[in-house]
Amino acid sequence: MNRIIYTSFFSLLLLSFSVESLERITGYVKVLEPTYMPNTISFSMSAGTASCPAGSWLKWSKTEENNKVAFSTLMAALMSGKKINLYFLDNDTTCTAQYLHLLSE
Repeated sequence: MNRIIYTSFFSLLLLSFSVESLERITGYVKVLEPTYMPNTISFSMSAGTASCPAGSWLKWSKTEENNKVAFSTLMAALMSGKKINLYFLDNDTTCTAQYLHLLSE
């Protein structure tokens, strides 16, 4: 009996975790718009996804301190001509990025 209860509890616990799929864009920052800082960063990239095609306005909107760091990273990518990886939740139509990586290539 205890085995059934533990198995059921464990199954319910696993089902309660949400799984989020991510879409990735790898490309160059083309335009960086600081007007809405420190709340939101708007920018455009050379690549895109089906929901957020290349050249569309993308957003980064987290805490004020995080936005400052992300802005610096995006500015470094723009000025150096380095590519970035930008990650969105799968099928995100707001084009709000979740994660950002500056690439050395």
